[in-house]
Amino acid sequence: MTTETLITKVREKLGTLDKNGEQILSTVLDVFKDVETLSLPKTSKESFVSQNITLREYKILSPAKKEHYLRDAEKLNQDWIENQFKKLKANWIMVVDGQIVLSGAKLKDYPEHDDFLALCRRTGKYPFVFINQRALAVEEHATAWHETYEPGDAYPALSITVSGNNKHFDAEADLDTGAADCYGAFELLVAKGVIKTQPDEARLTSQHLNKQYVYFIKHLWLELVDIAGAKQQCRAMVVCVNNWLNSPFTSINPARTFLLGRSVLLELRPRLILDFSNRSTEVQFAKAS
Repeated sequence: MTTETLITKVREKLGTLDKNGEQILSTVLDVFKDVETLSLPKTSKESFVSQNITLREYKILSPAKKEHYLRDAEKLNQDWIENQFKKLKANWIMVVDGQIVLSGAKLKDYPEHDDFLALCRRTGKYPFVFINQRALAVEEHATAWHETYEPGDAYPALSITVSGNNKHFDAEADLDTGAADCYGAFELLVAKGVIKTQPDEARLTSQHLNKQYVYFIKHLWLELVDIAGAKQQCRAMVVCVNNWLNSPFTSINPARTFLLGRSVLLELRPRLILDFSNRSTEVQFAKAS
């Protein structure tokens, strides 16, 4: 008997419930689902067992249940997912009815929100979204510029302009070449108006420094300005971390709001001069020939 069948039978026995009763029943359902997930064996590399729900069904789930929808499927299909990452040389995949409907070698190729919704409408299902955790690895070498918890230590910093949704703001980003991509404070980005909260976006989970965090993938414009005033910008995928202040990304630098990884620098190709005496970073772009 499935959890859903059991709850249906309980409802038939109890009849109409008040608000408090519904909350209790919802809690019991969550407990049963956790037990059910733990008791199910992981699948082999040849099969994918989890069932997709529709876009409408996903949108009305609570934040916690949205996380469970993706996280439980990842646990149950871990071997299959890892095999697909290796076979496709992918860092992210989307699965509908046990089939990969979209994948990419780089996180920056992750679809924009409108494209993601178009995929949902085309398939009639909300895809399972799986991100290769190795792509989210951050080495976190605490060395210079922004002060950290370590006395006398600081983190290299770089001034950037973050744009999106016809809004922009200037940020002091920690520069970390140990990170492939960029990480930002979800709440700050929402407050600045450069991103919007969407009930239909994937609510993803990962770990950093042995601490779990929830994140959303957004595409934003990031701009650098060099000492001569020349500007260069690129479209970048940003890992927007929920509850940033209590996330592992503030463990080393508590004042951090943005972590700039190497992907943006590899695309814009600036020359950076790190002045350790004055704890400053100088940006230079090659002059056009």
